[in-house]
Amino acid sequence: MKQYTLYLATIFLIIITPGPSALLVIQHSAMFGAKKCLYNALGSICASFILIVISLAGIAFFLDDVWMNILSILGSILLIYVGISSFKNIEINNVGKYQHNNLAIFKASFFTGISNPKDIIFFITLLPQFINQSIPYLVSATALTVGWIITDFSIMMGYAVIANIIAKKLNQSAINKGRKASGFLIIIIGTTLFTKNIIYFIGL
Repeated sequence: MKQYTLYLATIFLIIITPGPSALLVIQHSAMFGAKKCLYNALGSICASFILIVISLAGIAFFLDDVWMNILSILGSILLIYVGISSFKNIEINNVGKYQHNNLAIFKASFFTGISNPKDIIFFITLLPQFINQSIPYLVSATALTVGWIITDFSIMMGYAVIANIIAKKLNQSAINKGRKASGFLIIIIGTTLFTKNIIYFIGL
């Protein structure tokens, strides 16, 4: 349970850090209203679901302790990289505009999530650290997938509601400060996991 709680905390920080999908939700909410962003959230979780299933199917072939530990070390390094990357300022205007219809909003969000090759690498290297090997693999994999989907959907809709309330008053500076704060916490988690996995690897 402690491991799963850490997983939820980690993905919460990762997802809540404003990136292309979050910026798309913020812009669509300001333009079309929070309800329309339901299609943003659905597009985002559909993309994540596909990438997670592909990743977990691949992980199933690497359940040996050594390979799992190597993947976990790579995942912790990637977490640190994501945290450091969050210190780079982003431009809200880079998001672009989309037609005002449900399918277009869904497609914009889906392709934003599915087209980033870093995502599948991220899932492949992150998820092994949280596979509970004391229970059946399918059960653990399902729990990780459901946790991600619920967290992703909740945060995307949270962004939509907040952005709709304050509309276009959400300035770029505030977004970048939030990215840096989340990034700092992600670096701490990544460093902790890296140290833990290196110690375990040395002991193998």
